[in-house]
Amino acid sequence: MRRSDDSLYTLAANASATGAAVSIRGGAYAFMADGTVGGATVSLQTQLPDGSWSDVSMFGGTIKTTALPYSVTGIQLPAGSVRAAITGGAGVSLNASLVGIG
Repeated sequence: MRRSDDSLYTLAANASATGAAVSIRGGAYAFMADGTVGGATVSLQTQLPDGSWSDVSMFGGTIKTTALPYSVTGIQLPAGSVRAAITGGAGVSLNASLVGIG
């Protein structure tokens, strides 16, 4: 059975550090980030069953960038928790969201 999710999930708003976990329903998504990257790296991460976090991979590469704006579509994710991980940089103020393609 195909899950459908057309919700917008805010993962970061004017953030300079990794955001809190956000629970999603699962399905196909678009990940978007914009703002001031200030040399930071932003990545989409999913929480593993043991509670640790891992960058989401798609087509052999991770959903990770140091350049904004950034958008990736067609990301298939299971139901669970995701977050926008922000590492490094200075003067960082970025927004990130996950949008269900539904």
